[in-house]
Amino acid sequence: MMMVKRLMIHIDEDLCTGCGNCVPGCAEGALQVIDGKARVISESFCDGLGACLGECPEGALTLREVETIPFDEIAAKENIRKQKLASHDVGCAGSEKFTYAEKELDIHKGPDHLLPETVLVPKESRLTHWPIKLRLLAPQHPALKNASMAIIADCAALAYPSMHEDFLKNKAIVLVCPKFEDYQQNIEKLTQMFQINNIKDVSIVHMEVPCCHGLVRVVAQAILDTGLNIPMRVFEIGVKGNIKAVS
Repeated sequence: MMMVKRLMIHIDEDLCTGCGNCVPGCAEGALQVIDGKARVISESFCDGLGACLGECPEGALTLREVETIPFDEIAAKENIRKQKLASHDVGCAGSEKFTYAEKELDIHKGPDHLLPETVLVPKESRLTHWPIKLRLLAPQHPALKNASMAIIADCAALAYPSMHEDFLKNKAIVLVCPKFEDYQQNIEKLTQMFQINNIKDVSIVHMEVPCCHGLVRVVAQAILDTGLNIPMRVFEIGVKGNIKAVS
């Protein structure tokens, strides 16, 4: 095949954290997270325009002139078509579809499976304030004052079955999506919350999927920006609802 000199995306693997933010930024589907790092799956899919550059919070993406194969627009469009067939949402590196086997999870049957005489007994909610979404929660909310804070990724709230008892009890709650919300705005708002509320400690609860790991960086940067010594613990929830790692 004929080789040409043209601009191509270069990925610095030392800087890349595998967050997956760059994946939806490539209209040709040339980028995927593989083995924890962003990769160009085919140089023929990359048009060299650099639309994905601004999506990387770590600055791991640059454009370099290299000798490579030409951009193939037809092949790139076919690649996108195949990706959409495989997954209706190619925007998130952690959106792979799967089903749970009942024997792997201890799940109580829903109302449709209950006998007529069975009465649902609601468990006690540990939620102590409202709102809980980071976008809506005012930094001056009284629930934040001198509080222990749990910052929870949206998906983790549903994936982990004992969320209320294990993570919400006696905590000020912040719910956030590190994938679809503004990275810098989240840092700035959390920094303000930490600065004015004398936060005792922070627990981060996020999913194991690559796009969720950005939440740890957001919180760590916000704490760093305050100049305060706020203890931070990180809990990684697996896609089957188990705690996979604690740090």
